[in-house]
Amino acid sequence: MNLLKTVAVEDEAPALKRLVRMVEENPNLNLAGTARTSAKAREIIKDSNPDLLLLDIQLKDATAFDLLQEIENHFSGKIIFITAYDSYAVKAFELEAMDYLLKPYTQERFNKAIERVISRTDNLMVKNIIQLLKEQIVHSPKTLSIPEGNKNHYIEKDKLFYLTADGYYTHFILKDGKKLIRISLKKLEEFLPDNFVRINKSAIINKDFIIESIHHKAIAKVIMADEYEFYVSENYLKKFNS
Repeated sequence: MNLLKTVAVEDEAPALKRLVRMVEENPNLNLAGTARTSAKAREIIKDSNPDLLLLDIQLKDATAFDLLQEIENHFSGKIIFITAYDSYAVKAFELEAMDYLLKPYTQERFNKAIERVISRTDNLMVKNIIQLLKEQIVHSPKTLSIPEGNKNHYIEKDKLFYLTADGYYTHFILKDGKKLIRISLKKLEEFLPDNFVRINKSAIINKDFIIESIHHKAIAKVIMADEYEFYVSENYLKKFNS
């Protein structure tokens, strides 16, 4: 059997190094390239035309959804998704018998995923995966899964007012209390639903709980359901108003 020409896309350097080692230890794979950003991945995929894409769902500069849209006409191989979040995307891929690797995964689990991909005689087209993602976003569950190390916190979206940064931690302010979780606002931006919007360097708010907003030329003030006030800085105003 010919070796599968493989591209590995993972935004964290240690995780990418580990993934590369697993690729090299699998006798069915030939590593064609690696990338830590969507832009670099797009370039490598177009140049190498790989048979297999090992794709982290959440990249620093984009999501798997964004990248797949960009390469739709340039890639017809198979995909194994990698994620730290057991979320809507994983459920979509399970329904279509796509495989994924949930971090942290072992070499044994990695090899099983490769075997499953090899055994498939069909390819799930990229455009079909994009459609699956769209459908799952529309029908996303009411509960947010927030990762912290090797555990997950489950928070009801319709009870979450806003989130504020506190060093390496984030305060989750809820209708019925608050929770402190070790995760950055930047990481949260990657997977929070569209109604959650970053308004300055220190806060993300749930737009569903704004009770009043006051707009000025280069800044805005919002008052939340618990009467807490935030200022929307100029750098975030355009996104807030969209």
